[in-house]
Amino acid sequence: MIAAYKGRSEVVKHLVRKGADVSLKDDNGNNTLHLACVTGNVETVKCVLSPKVVDINSRGEGSVTPVMEAARWRHREVVEFLVSEGADVSLVDVAGNNILHWACRGGDVETVEFVLSLNKVDMNAKNRSGRTAAGEARAYGHQRVVELLVSRGAQ
Repeated sequence: MIAAYKGRSEVVKHLVRKGADVSLKDDNGNNTLHLACVTGNVETVKCVLSPKVVDINSRGEGSVTPVMEAARWRHREVVEFLVSEGADVSLVDVAGNNILHWACRGGDVETVEFVLSLNKVDMNAKNRSGRTAAGEARAYGHQRVVELLVSRGAQ
């Protein structure tokens, strides 16, 4: 888990070859894939997924999925890879946040544009706090993301 969190793909590859169980969870409920997505090293993410033992849509702390973590931490390349591998972008966490909410918290315009291009998330969906994705972007000070969403019809 630490190697994945630090983005040490060569170490992760070695450990996976030696039989490391990447599906184990930490005290917060996050598995190795969640931690790799926080750091955003796509090679590490590929290594963690290679033994096919981790559910790409696994739920971690707060029911957050790995692709939500990648979006939150501004790792568009990881988001794109996970989607290409079958990550379900329609899922929501326990607080009602979808991947677009998480991408807007992160504030990376390219990640937000990619999520929007998938046409699988209602950009005006509200989380349990009553915030839309644009509301999240505004709350986190990401004005360019707010402008993008408004230009696409967000409320």
